[in-house]
Amino acid sequence: MCSQIRERESMATNSRGRTASIFKFGDFTYDSGSRLLTRSGARLHLSPKAHQLLYLMLVSRPRALSRQDLYDKLWPATFVCETNLAGVVNEIRRVLGDDARAAQFIRTVHGFGYAFDGEVDCADYVPVARATLICGETSYRLYQGENSIGRSPDTDVMLPDSTISRHHAVIIIDDDENAFLIQDLDSTNGTYVDGQEIGRSPVLVARRAQIEFGAVKVSVELERISTTKHMKLKRHVREHLTSV
Repeated sequence: MCSQIRERESMATNSRGRTASIFKFGDFTYDSGSRLLTRSGARLHLSPKAHQLLYLMLVSRPRALSRQDLYDKLWPATFVCETNLAGVVNEIRRVLGDDARAAQFIRTVHGFGYAFDGEVDCADYVPVARATLICGETSYRLYQGENSIGRSPDTDVMLPDSTISRHHAVIIIDDDENAFLIQDLDSTNGTYVDGQEIGRSPVLVARRAQIEFGAVKVSVELERISTTKHMKLKRHVREHLTSV
């Protein structure tokens, strides 16, 4: 069940030099590396598909994306009904407080698709791995912010086991070197920390705790390295965006 070593494959980059971006629009800031959306500093929740769609529209702006292009990117090789895309768009609009009839950010291009409107400032940085998820002899890099776990190819850590849901759980890495947060995403077979089942509310987990996603046992090793340089870099990027 943990037979391959996989690097994190998503819009956030790996350690080989691909960059992530911080976008600032209105009162919102979106960090594609940590997949963190905030409004005036307060963290906002988005589902994995909503994160992916928001990022696609931000990097494609001001170009409109067709519905077919979005289906191909969000649900490759999978048939889904048309309401799936509309549901993800509505989720983003709801979190941003946007109105489809007088769109400030997400504009519907009738008969075609969607586009991101509004002024956006953007700056790039290189993310740094903050932890490692260990599953048997396989390791997966985890980055600051949200790291999605599941059986679906669009998760950050894909564990292809039948007892794991497509979108099973989220591990949230913060600045604490001794603990992290984990939450279940209403998975079928549950998420357990040291034998105790957890729910949708994030639970603080100490390093070396035994975690189970369905029947798959994993552990998380937090990096004991100085992140001062990395934090200064991200602070510099945010200050640059603020001054633009």
